[in-house]
Amino acid sequence: MTKGQLGGKLAGLSLPRQIIAIALWPLLEQVMSFICSCNTLILATHLGATGDEATEIAAGIGVTAYVMWLGFLMQGAVAMGATAIVSRMTGAKKFGEANFAANQAATMGLLAGVFSAFLMYFASDFLVVDFLALQGYAQQVALTFMHIACWVAIFSGIIFAVNAALRGAGDTRTPFFFMVCMDGLQVVFSIILIKCFGMGVEGLAWGMNAALAVTAALLVGILVRRTFHMKKAMPAGQDLDTYARSVSETFVPPLFLRLRSLVPNWEMIYRIVCIGFPQAVEVCGIWLIQIYVLRTISRLGDAYVGAHNIAVRIESLSFLPGFAIGMASATLVGQYLGARNVRMAAETVRKCMRYSLLFMGAMGVVFFLFPQIFVYLFAAKSEALMAAANPVVQLFLIAEPVYATMMIYKTSLRGAGDTRRVMFVTYGCMGVIRFGALFLWNQLWPQSITLVGIWCLFIFDMLVETLILHRMFCGLKWSRKKV
Repeated sequence: MTKGQLGGKLAGLSLPRQIIAIALWPLLEQVMSFICSCNTLILATHLGATGDEATEIAAGIGVTAYVMWLGFLMQGAVAMGATAIVSRMTGAKKFGEANFAANQAATMGLLAGVFSAFLMYFASDFLVVDFLALQGYAQQVALTFMHIACWVAIFSGIIFAVNAALRGAGDTRTPFFFMVCMDGLQVVFSIILIKCFGMGVEGLAWGMNAALAVTAALLVGILVRRTFHMKKAMPAGQDLDTYARSVSETFVPPLFLRLRSLVPNWEMIYRIVCIGFPQAVEVCGIWLIQIYVLRTISRLGDAYVGAHNIAVRIESLSFLPGFAIGMASATLVGQYLGARNVRMAAETVRKCMRYSLLFMGAMGVVFFLFPQIFVYLFAAKSEALMAAANPVVQLFLIAEPVYATMMIYKTSLRGAGDTRRVMFVTYGCMGVIRFGALFLWNQLWPQSITLVGIWCLFIFDMLVETLILHRMFCGLKWSRKKV
């Protein structure tokens, strides 16, 4: 492999084609994931016989998203560490170390999933009843869903960790097929359990559990099959790096399972934790701030909690291209740094920035012009939900370009392993602006708080974060980060 160039499926491709090659499958994956999450919310809100019931169900399901976010915090940290290390080792042609890191990430993902499941189970009552103070039917919906859906974390821990490692190695197609399988099965199982067995909210939760269990089993099965294939292909006693060089200079072996590599290794665990832990701390801080924001919104009424959740789901539609491009940027930055090509790593970030701004900016214009089309999909039965959500969705005209820039900077810096500084920026800005400003607003002028005002605060926070991240990127300290 020529110094500074990438191997495998990315070998010989121009930078735009490399971005497309990596981003295409995550984009399709995110589209399917968006359809699945929308299906859950649409099915849930249509369970209500009246507009008031639909509003309470939207509020209850909206709260569960934040409780699930808490549970998946550790899994996200493992995934980030796996992506950074595997991408760097792949770019440096250290394939044995990359495969070992992927196996260790799978073990850590399973352990994190078990811990997350119990955390969500025991924390859901306090968060839903005491902290967020949901009442009546909304509270019942949230608790019923969480007490069943929390066990999904056991399976998601494995899926997210292995998929993150595969993406780090440049293989985004395999995770796409597994995520499509997971999301597709969730839609099918949920519809069957609700429509055929009349299970209501319980059907949504059990459908999620069943879908992820089947997907985890399929994922492990594919990796085991790869193990047998590699054993047949590799000469006895030959290590993976030597085998890869014997095939060709651009060959990148697929990741596979090795039983001895699944035994916890504290050195590799430490490396994964050093990268992933700052993100876990960052996301935990974000979660604490967002849960405080949600508590403030809950005082405005169930309609505003539901409208906030609907606005978040609609905004996530614009994340589809942005997230996929950000994932491509993180992978390519890690691999180019591993190949000692800082110039191409920086150029990757700039090109991904332009692409993300183009797509997400266009979505912001569509949201501004036609907000009612998107809101009606989720809130057809409730005039209160539609009235509260429409003006928030129109704000996305301003939010989308800012969020697109911030997303690319954050994912790129994390892909380089520079997660600690990103954590400090997130904490500083969100702590001062989202939490500090909202706290003072609550204390001094609580009667003037509106959902639109809260979202304007979000946009200002993202703008400040983006300006700081831009300076960090220009400083190039991230290019010297060791993983």
